[in-house]
Amino acid sequence: MEKQVQIQFRLLDIRQLQFVTLTNEWPEGELQITNQLQFSSETDKRIVRCSANFEYKKNDITQLIVTVQSTFEFAREGWSAMYRLQGDEWVLPAGLVQHMADVTIGATRGILAMRSEENGLPRIILPMMAAAQFVKTNLSLKRTPQAPTT
Repeated sequence: MEKQVQIQFRLLDIRQLQFVTLTNEWPEGELQITNQLQFSSETDKRIVRCSANFEYKKNDITQLIVTVQSTFEFAREGWSAMYRLQGDEWVLPAGLVQHMADVTIGATRGILAMRSEENGLPRIILPMMAAAQFVKTNLSLKRTPQAPTT
């Protein structure tokens, strides 16, 4: 029987990387919203980052860009359990990756509400979305080289 390992991790940081309004007057009516999720890692530190980028457009003219990044640190035992020798990579289960994306999207929603109010913009809403729509497979992370110590 295969031993099950609990994958433990913690949220280290949430950062707003970008909040740019490119308009003097907020347009009336519906806006088109495009989104992008990106994952990066520092495998030697057991760190995974999830970045969510949302761009609001009206008639193909960008009105607002917001990017938020969440940083997660994994406990050693769970991190080791996700390592695959063949391929020299860590394989994060899709459900775990979806959870990290949900945390990041939720943080983006809060930052967007706060920053919109601060900037005198109408209450901008980030529609509800399920990370499972974007993340359907496991995430493979190749080993990242360690930074040289000086």
